[in-house]
Amino acid sequence: MDEQPTQPDGRQTEREGEAEGERHMTALQKFVGFVMIVLAWLQLLMSVSSGSDADHFPFVFYFVGLLIFMNGTIASSWYKYPLMGVATVTGLTLIYHIKSLGSATLWEKSLVVYGTIAVAAYFILFAKHPPTRRINLPPPQE
Repeated sequence: MDEQPTQPDGRQTEREGEAEGERHMTALQKFVGFVMIVLAWLQLLMSVSSGSDADHFPFVFYFVGLLIFMNGTIASSWYKYPLMGVATVTGLTLIYHIKSLGSATLWEKSLVVYGTIAVAAYFILFAKHPPTRRINLPPPQE
């Protein structure tokens, strides 16, 4: 009675492939968004600390990176899209204001730099994190 196990339906493997592709796309969005945020934040931090001028490009990179990161990170769409809308309106308003002045003032650069520090500190210190999965190794045998 050697029965071969039945092959799964071809549609199931397609679904698994689509789910894996979606996971890869989500990871790519998180990575690209985070890198854009960090690079723009570092440029603004250097501008705040040295007192040099900054034009609107670091703000464009910051807010575009923020939108990409939010799209890859937030799962629930009932507050994902309102947050993305608020970030878009805030970014466009700030960029329009900076372009009308010619360069960013100290308060605009400081708002983004120290606001990012405050948000990151909140999520590091106070946000609930899922428990870390630990691998339990068997006891050493002598």
